[in-house]
Amino acid sequence: MTNKKLTILHTEASKGWGGQEIRIFQESVRFTEFGYRVLIACQEGSKIAENARMAGLSVYIIRMEYPTAPLVLNRLLKIIKAEKVDIIHTHSSKDSWLAGIAGRISRTPVVRSRHLTTPVKQSYLATFVYRHLCDIIITSGTYIKDALVTRNKLVPEKIVSIPAGVDTEKFGINTKGDKIRAEFGLNDSYPVVGSVAILRHWKGHRYLLDAVPKVISVFPSAKFLIVGDGPQWNNLHQQIHDLGIKRHVIMTGFRNDVPEITAALDIFILPSVASEATSQVIPQALAMGKPVIAANAGGLPEIIEDGITGLLIPPKDSAAITNAIVRMAKDREEAREMAVRGRDKILKDYTFQKMIERTATVYNYVLEKKH
Repeated sequence: MTNKKLTILHTEASKGWGGQEIRIFQESVRFTEFGYRVLIACQEGSKIAENARMAGLSVYIIRMEYPTAPLVLNRLLKIIKAEKVDIIHTHSSKDSWLAGIAGRISRTPVVRSRHLTTPVKQSYLATFVYRHLCDIIITSGTYIKDALVTRNKLVPEKIVSIPAGVDTEKFGINTKGDKIRAEFGLNDSYPVVGSVAILRHWKGHRYLLDAVPKVISVFPSAKFLIVGDGPQWNNLHQQIHDLGIKRHVIMTGFRNDVPEITAALDIFILPSVASEATSQVIPQALAMGKPVIAANAGGLPEIIEDGITGLLIPPKDSAAITNAIVRMAKDREEAREMAVRGRDKILKDYTFQKMIERTATVYNYVLEKKH
């Protein structure tokens, strides 16, 4: 960590509350604990604004509907000057354009994070922000870094992979799930299988639900927790009704007690079909010693080595989901051994502390480069 009390300005155009926004928020809180001044520029009605204010962070509300709006650009420049911002850290497309241009005008170093594995278009305009409007790029895993290098021809020296880290104090093996099992009537259920994610189509929940009837034919007391909220809520609710599995599937909605919910599970699954980096929920589950099943999508194989730290399944394959759940539920010893190896991997390379230290190193690098 640097001795200088730096001022970091995070920008985020998204109004949602998923892994990307949660990571920005958690990093901001931790950096303030280390003596940094952290500002967040975001949009009215965004979840990150709400949570940042509750945490006592400084929030600037800026309308980011257009990536090169002159009035917004002027507002950013005034903030950068008034707050004596040392580093700008951008996260989404629109704010990266606006804050990137502001950074170049004000001669302030810019860090650009790329959180998703969704391919960046190969056009000159799409890659301009990565080539010319930032000093360094942080990716949430090597999969994204490799794609930017091979697909978009960016220089690898400008890209640093820093996966999301786990707060092992919250997500630890001593966290108990007894209250959750009691709340949802799970004490006589086995296996209890759960997925924690925003309910978006690419998270693959529908393939998990398609697997439920075959799993309960082998394990009649099996229960499934779908944890989260999102645009697919009604579609998934209808699918549960159509499959006749309402007695076995619990849609919890958004929850603030994810560590306790994860502790209540026998098996954790993330059946995403695309857009995943290294995920946040998989390292969290592994840190808690839970057996994990993950789709072979995006950067998930960076954490889940098939048969070593968990089970990898093909995306959009309900039969594979069924087989993986049944395999883990039947062979508890194999599942436990994979979970132990997975936890060791997280404690070695994917802790929250390591993420913060690596990000601070990037900040120091861009400042040294400036001088």
